[in-house]
Amino acid sequence: MRKKLLLVYNPVSGNGGILSSLAEVISIFTAAGYDVTAHPTSHQGDGMEFIGQYAGNFDLVCTCGGDGMLHELFCGMKGHDGKCAYIPTGTVNDFATSMKIPKNIPEAAKMIVEENYRKIDVGEINGMRFAYIAAFGVFTEVSYSTSHNLKSVLGSFAYFLEGMKRFDPNYFGEKSAKLKITCNGETYEDQFSFGMAGNTLSVAGSTLTVPSDASMEDGQLDFLFIKTPKSLADYDKIRMALTNEDKPCENILRLRSDKLVLEAETPVDWDLDGEFGGNFAKAVFSVNKQEITIASKE
Repeated sequence: MRKKLLLVYNPVSGNGGILSSLAEVISIFTAAGYDVTAHPTSHQGDGMEFIGQYAGNFDLVCTCGGDGMLHELFCGMKGHDGKCAYIPTGTVNDFATSMKIPKNIPEAAKMIVEENYRKIDVGEINGMRFAYIAAFGVFTEVSYSTSHNLKSVLGSFAYFLEGMKRFDPNYFGEKSAKLKITCNGETYEDQFSFGMAGNTLSVAGSTLTVPSDASMEDGQLDFLFIKTPKSLADYDKIRMALTNEDKPCENILRLRSDKLVLEAETPVDWDLDGEFGGNFAKAVFSVNKQEITIASKE
């Protein structure tokens, strides 16, 4: 008996790379015993809405696109316990790196039909899901303010080039927030310029900001908070500590937990999987352990 597969793809992601490979991808799925229903997205949120409405009618739901499409997959699958898959066509593709999903589109499709699945965690902030990262502060808005053309040409370096232009004391001051962080029975209060909750092994194409023992299926989120540097010496300490997690640094707070509450004096902008996630002063983080069943290389 043939199986049913829903393929939701962003036709403009990665300069429309999926369009030249779409027929081959569908052929790979068809040869593996799937009847494919393809849905190109037309606007932000379209994939999430379509998946949310129809996922229950399919044996496998696969999305193709960048981080935004991955985010819509995780949000759309809420309430569905079926299997899903992801074909990356974005710029950085941290999730694909963490899951060892091939960046080549047909190769990713071939991996999916091997039917190796992993159950991984899903993070939430104030009830909103994120696939692999939620962050605020310096450089976080770069991912959705950097032009798509610049991203396409420079890849992951676009984020860093844009961010480095903004490195100055005034920028750090503007992006900082007075926070009260409650986690694992402890409370921390200070001025922070960056905060991140991750369920990932890679951030912005690098493993340097992620603990070496990070896991995507342990029911825990890894948190990283950077206190606002007051001098270039502080910045150098932070930079060195981020390249060596064993190097102590009073400017960096690393935590791991299944729950964290963050309270800011004034609302801050949040980035969820590279997309704008809202502006709020209180953030409550939680984890849905091994809630998503997704195709993986191993």
